[in-house]
Amino acid sequence: MNYHNPTFRVLKILELIDKSTDGISLSEISSTLEMPQGTISPILKTLLALHYVRQTGNLYRIDFASFELGLSYSSENNALTFIRRQMREIVSEIGEICQMGVLRGRDVYYLLKENANTFIQINSNVGMRMPAHITGLGKALLSGLSDDEVRRLYEDYEFISYTPQSITDMDVLIGQLDEVRKKGFAYENEESTPDICCVAVPLEENGRIRAAISVTIPKFRYSEEMRKDIIKLLGQKKKLIEENCFVQNVHMDF
Repeated sequence: MNYHNPTFRVLKILELIDKSTDGISLSEISSTLEMPQGTISPILKTLLALHYVRQTGNLYRIDFASFELGLSYSSENNALTFIRRQMREIVSEIGEICQMGVLRGRDVYYLLKENANTFIQINSNVGMRMPAHITGLGKALLSGLSDDEVRRLYEDYEFISYTPQSITDMDVLIGQLDEVRKKGFAYENEESTPDICCVAVPLEENGRIRAAISVTIPKFRYSEEMRKDIIKLLGQKKKLIEENCFVQNVHMDF
């Protein structure tokens, strides 16, 4: 397919900035995309003027105009609207944070987050990405791939310990994904953040995992009884979401 090159450049720049959690410099954009800085600079100035990106020092980040576009997409997507409603009910019943995400490469991309009335804060926000193998959401999503697909995805990947509990071995990851496929639920035990645990369930459409939702719990409240309650509720909401999408002919095209 032949792309319109100026438009293609703008979109690739926005995508790259969106992926950079801590911001990215002009030189880094130029090096990553293999574009001259002279070509990128006027694009960035236009995006800055229209508030699609913002600048702090020499680093560029996504700004509110880009976020508004995402909100517009969300409001038009009935699947997201319905999922958000179910997530709010989960938070109301369980009293813990509920999140929804999709797989982007080796990362979880967070699309929805419903906060609970609690002092506990976790390191995730809508639009953020986190390594899939250290999160409950990510493992729920990765379970939709075969073992061979997972190994290819992580070929030459350097596993980093974010906490002492982080998965750093491919065979351990494969073993956990096999358990997710058998039981239908994924778990995180202080793998991305100390003292934080998570239970997640994949959302399927036509036999394919398209998204996942999770409940995040501080370790001191993560009892066996709480875990069972979360599993039961997530299982109910999974069934409700999947059946609603099927009956309403709404697709989880995220």
